Amino acid sequence: MKKLTGFKWFYLSMIILGLLLPGAAPAGDGSIYVIPVRGVIEEGLGAFVERNLNKAEEEGAKAVILEIDTPGGTINGAKIMQEAILDTKIPVIAFVDGKAFSAGALITLAANKIAMTPGSAVGAAEPRPAEEKIISGWRAVMEDTAKTRGRDENIAAAMVDKDVVIPNLKEKGKILSLSAHKAVDVGMADMLVQDRAELLKELGYNRQPVVEVKPGAAETLARWVTHPMVSPLLLTIGIAGLLLEALTIGWGVAGTLGLLALSLYFGGHMLAGFTGWEAVLVFLIGIIALVLEIFIIPGFGIAGVLGILMVGTSIFLASRSTTDAVISLVVAIIGSIIILAVGLKFMTKRNFWDKIILGTRMANQEGYVAPKQELTQFLGREGVTITPLRPAGTADFQGHRLDVVTEGGFINAGATVKVVLVEGTRVVVREVHSS
Repeated sequence: MKKLTGFKWFYLSMIILGLLLPGAAPAGDGSIYVIPVRGVIEEGLGAFVERNLNKAEEEGAKAVILEIDTPGGTINGAKIMQEAILDTKIPVIAFVDGKAFSAGALITLAANKIAMTPGSAVGAAEPRPAEEKIISGWRAVMEDTAKTRGRDENIAAAMVDKDVVIPNLKEKGKILSLSAHKAVDVGMADMLVQDRAELLKELGYNRQPVVEVKPGAAETLARWVTHPMVSPLLLTIGIAGLLLEALTIGWGVAGTLGLLALSLYFGGHMLAGFTGWEAVLVFLIGIIALVLEIFIIPGFGIAGVLGILMVGTSIFLASRSTTDAVISLVVAIIGSIIILAVGLKFMTKRNFWDKIILGTRMANQEGYVAPKQELTQFLGREGVTITPLRPAGTADFQGHRLDVVTEGGFINAGATVKVVLVEGTRVVVREVHSS
C-alpha cells in the first residue's frame, strides 16, 4: 500500500468533509419546525439556525420554534440568527427552557412570540469586553430588536447597560436578568408553559406535524471548528506544522498534522456556509508559491510575497468577518512563532539534526585521511557550471567534470566560476564576473 503524502491527506480530508455537507431536512406543508439553540452561541450555530429557517420557509412550514438554553456566545453568531429571524416571513417562537443570557437574549427578543418554562431566565447581556463603544453598539441592537417586536426597549437596554435605571425593576450598577414569571409580568415574555407539548397546545399547533431539526455530523463539526477558541488554534497548528515540515527532510508528522488542521479549518467554515472552495484554491496557490520560493527559487522575491498574500487572503475569504480573520491571523502568527521556537529547541536538545545531517568533521589531525585524488591541480582554474549550484552542483573545467560547491550563495548554470579552495574531495568555487 502506497504511503499517503501530505497533500494527498489534505485532498482526502476535503473529500470526507464534502461528503458531510448537510442534505435537505424532511419537511411538509404546514409543519412546525423545532430548531435547538443550545450551548455556546458561535457562528457555526448561527449558520445552522439561518439555514434551517430558510429551509422551513421554503418548505411552507407554519411556524418555527427555537428551543433556547444558552449562556451566550459571540455577537457575530447572535446577529446571524437575529437577522435571519427578523427576515423570515413565518412566525418564530422563542421557547426558553433554561437560560437565554447574553447573545441568547437578543435571539429571544427577535422572535415574534416568547414562551418560558418555570425556572428559566432571560437577560444578562452585557458584552465582553465591557467597553463603552461595544456596550453602546450592543445596546442599540437590543433596543431596536425589542422595539421591532413591540417590547419595552428600556428593559432590553437594562439587560446590557449597568447605568440604566428602571424603578422597581433595576437599580444602577447592575445588569438586568428576568425570571420567567417576571418576564411575563413586565411583558417581555408572552406565556409561561411547562413543556413543548403545552406550548404547541397554547399556540394551536398541537395538530400540526412537528419536524425536529437536529445537528448532524456536518453541523457538529462546523460548530466545533468555528468556535472562537478552536478556529485560531487550528490555524496555528496548520501554519506551524507546515513551517516545521519545511525545515526537515522528507514528509513527517508535523506536515501531516498541519494539513489536517487546515483541512478542518477550511472544511468547517465551508460546512458553516461562510465560504466555498475558492478559499481552499487561493490557499493552495499560496502554499505552492511558498514551496517554490523555499526550495526552487533562490533568495526571497515575488513568489514568497505572493504566497504570503494568498495565504492571508484565503483566511479572510474563509472567515465570517474581517474582525474574525484578523484575530485568527494574529493568534496564528504568534502561536506559530512560539511553536516553531519550541520545536526547534526540542529538536536541538534531542539531537534531532544529528539524525538527518552528518555533523562529524573528519579532520586530518584526528587521523582521517582524504582519498588520494589529485584535485589540488584545479586550484585557481576557471570553468563553467553545468548545473545550477544550490550550493552544490557540477562544473566543467576544460573537459573535466567535477562536483563543486559554492561559498554559500547560488550560481546559475552556464556561469563562469573559479576554484578558490580544495579540501580533499571538496572543491569550492566562486563566480567570476566579467568586467
